[in-house]
Amino acid sequence: MSTNFLLVSLVTLAVAVLSFLGFKMLFSSKNQFPTDGLTAIVTGGSQGMGLSIAQELASRGANVVIVAQDKAKLARAVDAIRAKAVNPQQQFLDMSFDLRSPESAPTILKQVTQWNNGQAPDIVFCCAGNCQPAFLADASVETLRGQMDTIYWSSVYMAHAALNLWKQPSSPENKQRRSPPTRHIVFTCSTLAFVPVAGYSPYSPAKAAMKAMADGLNQEVAVYNGSRLGAGPAPDADIAVHIVFPCGIISPGFENENKIKPELTLMLEEDDKPQQPDEIAKIVLNRLNAGDFMISTLMLGHLMRGIGMASSVRKNFMDVFWNWIGSLVIIFVAPDLIAKCRKWGKQKGLAATGPAPSS
Repeated sequence: MSTNFLLVSLVTLAVAVLSFLGFKMLFSSKNQFPTDGLTAIVTGGSQGMGLSIAQELASRGANVVIVAQDKAKLARAVDAIRAKAVNPQQQFLDMSFDLRSPESAPTILKQVTQWNNGQAPDIVFCCAGNCQPAFLADASVETLRGQMDTIYWSSVYMAHAALNLWKQPSSPENKQRRSPPTRHIVFTCSTLAFVPVAGYSPYSPAKAAMKAMADGLNQEVAVYNGSRLGAGPAPDADIAVHIVFPCGIISPGFENENKIKPELTLMLEEDDKPQQPDEIAKIVLNRLNAGDFMISTLMLGHLMRGIGMASSVRKNFMDVFWNWIGSLVIIFVAPDLIAKCRKWGKQKGLAATGPAPSS
């Protein structure tokens, strides 16, 4: 066998394998995120993206529990979600809790399990949180701690409680039955976890911590899933972790955020075109159906995801593509952001770190 023939054969085999993998990544039709008849918890589900996610789940046949603090908003939201139901068997529940309290999450999971005829919920969406933009030095210590509590810790407490519920070993009888669908935790993050922008210093670190948590959990749940392949005790179902990275979301919270946002921040993010929460919800559910781990929702978000993926798992061809493009773009973007900030300081002065004067 000649060397040239061997080389051509290897190249042909490599092209065939890569083509097959690319086809599987791009055109796999299996739904990786079934919802019909399953039960989902959506924290922050009384407004904004959380409400839109809950409505989209209802339109796909899920039983939905929403959690927030404001009881009046919860009552209005659960009616809006119920209106999206596609069959009379679907059930809906609203629960008022302060998710910043570590005691809330275990209580929520226990009550939902009882409400769900003794069955653990199948899906948890962590959508709770708000944004308090400011320069780090201008923000109060209370704001800095509050952002971490509201964004990061509220999600950690829910994930901690859900995983401890889901990973309880099956009884021998359950192991002999057909496995239930994979259980899912979905975190709502931000593209600012990939590319921080001046003026989001209270907010971006909490989102970056959430991304690191999701990356770590992606490995940890593999242990639980692996145990299901052995002969010993194991969870009832596989567990999957996902994380969503929207850019701006049109909502009452976004309007309030813009009122206090530093003027420089508004200038730096002028290319970010906010999306409607209903649009984002549909994109998220469709990408979950495809089995994505990291989900961005528009072109700028894809690029920012590509810039900041680091050691995150690449689940499909587009993850690899955007990571390649992003690694080139950041060479120019990072120094450009710093140059714009330096120019701002030169023109506006030391005190120009607050919001634009109201007209």
